[in-house]
Amino acid sequence: EKKFSDSFRKRIMELITEQGCSKYEFATLVQVSVPVITRAAIYGIIPSLRPLIKIADYFKISLPYLLGETDDETFYPSEEGETFHTRLEKLTKENNTKYSKIAHSMPFTKNFFYEWQREKTLPSLEYLEALADYFKVSIDYLLGRTDERD
Repeated sequence: EKKFSDSFRKRIMELITEQGCSKYEFATLVQVSVPVITRAAIYGIIPSLRPLIKIADYFKISLPYLLGETDDETFYPSEEGETFHTRLEKLTKENNTKYSKIAHSMPFTKNFFYEWQREKTLPSLEYLEALADYFKVSIDYLLGRTDERD
């Protein structure tokens, strides 16, 4: 699983610098804890999905852009208002498949699907990327952040 990224650290520092504020002020701005922002800015530690989404939503940027995986700032927020949970179900139906079949090509078991269906948790970034690759969609599409599939 991805834990550290110098590209992510640089991108977070760029965003903080552009805002002209301290790490503390930035954390307050994006509604993410100060320790999460500090670890990201100093060490490039990638937080869990929820803080990443909060930061990306605040700036209306894609997760790959936030993670420093692309320099393409183009991002079109979703107008459909779907969640990860509804997108996962929709893509499973579109592909005429079942969670058990998908799980065979994933780095996790089918039990995770049932956990996600309860809509209380989100996958790790690693699992999200594996699912997005499987369905040939972007991680932002799978999360319901954009209606652009790629």
